Amino acid sequence: QIRHLCGLAVFENYLYTVNSDNLNILRINRYNGTDVQSLARLDNAKEIRVYQKRTQTAVRSHACEVDPYGMPGGCSHICLLSSNYKARTCRCRTGFILGSDGRSCK
Repeated sequence: QIRHLCGLAVFENYLYTVNSDNLNILRINRYNGTDVQSLARLDNAKEIRVYQKRTQTAVRSHACEVDPYGMPGGCSHICLLSSNYKARTCRCRTGFILGSDGRSCK
């Protein structure tokens, strides 16, 4: 009954896919294929992924966590995480420049 599918994700007992005929997100019972439910319609959907809290990596801390003085990552204005969550770069709001300590803005 479904002719054109885009993307496919499997989670627990269901397959999730996009019906490219009408752009509906479908949930299909992966064991019998008869339990098909339309969950939503998204314009231009081409791919689908399932995110669930149990599958996410727990990060206990990161470089931009607020320090005891209420400053994110020890930065006086803005803290930016690098590609490694344990490293950060401090930046300043418009009109300020970063001090020589790499944390305070003047």
